[in-house]
Amino acid sequence: MIVGLGNPGPAYEKTRHNIGAMVADGLVFSYGEKFTAHRKSGAEVATLRIGGDPVLVAKSRTYMNVTGRQIGPLAKYYGVAAEDVIVLHDELDIDFGQVRLKRGGGEGGHNGLRSLTAALGSRDYQRVRLGIGRPPGRQDPADFVLKPFPSADRAEVDLLIRNGADATELLVQQGLEAAQNVVHAW
Repeated sequence: MIVGLGNPGPAYEKTRHNIGAMVADGLVFSYGEKFTAHRKSGAEVATLRIGGDPVLVAKSRTYMNVTGRQIGPLAKYYGVAAEDVIVLHDELDIDFGQVRLKRGGGEGGHNGLRSLTAALGSRDYQRVRLGIGRPPGRQDPADFVLKPFPSADRAEVDLLIRNGADATELLVQQGLEAAQNVVHAW
């Protein structure tokens, strides 16, 4: 199961905090599919075949800080273990435009990850970390992530979305170590 993190609604649609949801949207769109509401969990879901394997892509329709409320029950409904979940999320500690892959680790103040960890009962999920960089000067990181990307960065954002989707496909098809060897060389 692939989970794109973000906040619902047009006010948050193009913000840095929503880059995980943007990558999920791009991935689903590239397969010619659309999200629909899952009746039991309330999350938005789409089913893709990546490398011949069926993969559920999901986005919570709740706010980021309570993502686990919908994603936890969705994983349970489909019997998906935490280690088989791939989370797409924004990452302040990675330069803007970079993509990094890992398994487990802390939440680093990311409330969406904290909510998922609590709901899945483990930090052992895989992560596609989408670099948004650090805020300039003394800007509060919470304000920074909720601001839209500047229009001057549009081409770089589009590239980050494509690279994030490609990295996610590699992770599904080749596993973590092989995918890291490719993605971390970009």
